[in-house]
Amino acid sequence: VQFCMCAMAQELPIVDCSSRAASANVDDDISCLSGRNFKRPKLSDDTFDAERAWQKVDFLEQNEEIPLCKYLPDGHHLFVNSEYLGLRAVHRDPWIFVVPNLLSQQECEQLMIKASMQMKSSAQDASRGAMHRNSSDCRIARQETLRLQSRYCELLNVPLENLEAVKVTRYDRGEFFRNHVDPIADTSNFENRVATLFVYLNTCEIGGETRFLSLPSLRKLEYRVGEKVCCLLDGEGDYPGVIDALHTDGTVDVSFDDGDVQLATPRSELRAFETLSIKPVQGMGVLFFPAFLPSSPMSRAFTKQLDRYLVHEGCPAVDQKFIHQQWVWPHRAQSHSEGRTTNGILL
Repeated sequence: VQFCMCAMAQELPIVDCSSRAASANVDDDISCLSGRNFKRPKLSDDTFDAERAWQKVDFLEQNEEIPLCKYLPDGHHLFVNSEYLGLRAVHRDPWIFVVPNLLSQQECEQLMIKASMQMKSSAQDASRGAMHRNSSDCRIARQETLRLQSRYCELLNVPLENLEAVKVTRYDRGEFFRNHVDPIADTSNFENRVATLFVYLNTCEIGGETRFLSLPSLRKLEYRVGEKVCCLLDGEGDYPGVIDALHTDGTVDVSFDDGDVQLATPRSELRAFETLSIKPVQGMGVLFFPAFLPSSPMSRAFTKQLDRYLVHEGCPAVDQKFIHQQWVWPHRAQSHSEGRTTNGILL
């Protein structure tokens, strides 16, 4: 099943965000950011009402509603609070959720302001560099975001110590993050990032979608040249590509969408796939589970404990895009536990 998510059609219940507002004058802060590559997001009556802080979200091409009563502990993934206000499932097995209005407009703007003070080029894969990722980002000091992260803990059913420091990423026009997975290397005790929660900090009318690239499909492969497939690449997730050649021994050559090539691949490593695209809407959270719990035998089956169905990408930005990432660990976070002090305003 392929889903496409975009703004704006069906009005959701009003969410009271008065207690979530930042304490500073946002307009004054924005006026001080000239020359810092910050562009205030476009707001209109059709997209965002700052006083009532409501969002409208429509799911196109959605074949069925996914009742949250079907979301149950599976022993493999982090189990979150299914009663959290506004939580909606957009994919099942693997589960992907959205939370409209997770952050208010003012909170989104403050995070953009904070990050714009300390932006640096995003870390890049040594072998692929800027051809794979060319954004900028900032980690924000934990003491400046404790209230936001406490709210996330209510959703995620974890203590604060399990959260990495808040990260904000900026994509200017033409910037992107090609297909990737969120778990990281060199962790201990079979632990990794068991949940990814990200929040769009501005609405993008064009471009900047998040696209999940390797979701399961019931379609059967025909094993023909030119057929689109997903293929396990170096034990690090199922990446999309096409069959380039068929060999008499039953293996195939696959070229991946990001330019990699894998020769003589056993057919058992190929499968059909579906995609899911989510359009950036200010304040909306997206939640998924990129790695297995250390208690699950699946955590020992794949490199970096990853769930192979959750390869995704940040599509090229047309409008400038800001996104805030929050990664979650099964116990105390093993990476990026600290961030940079910004303007001292507490969120």
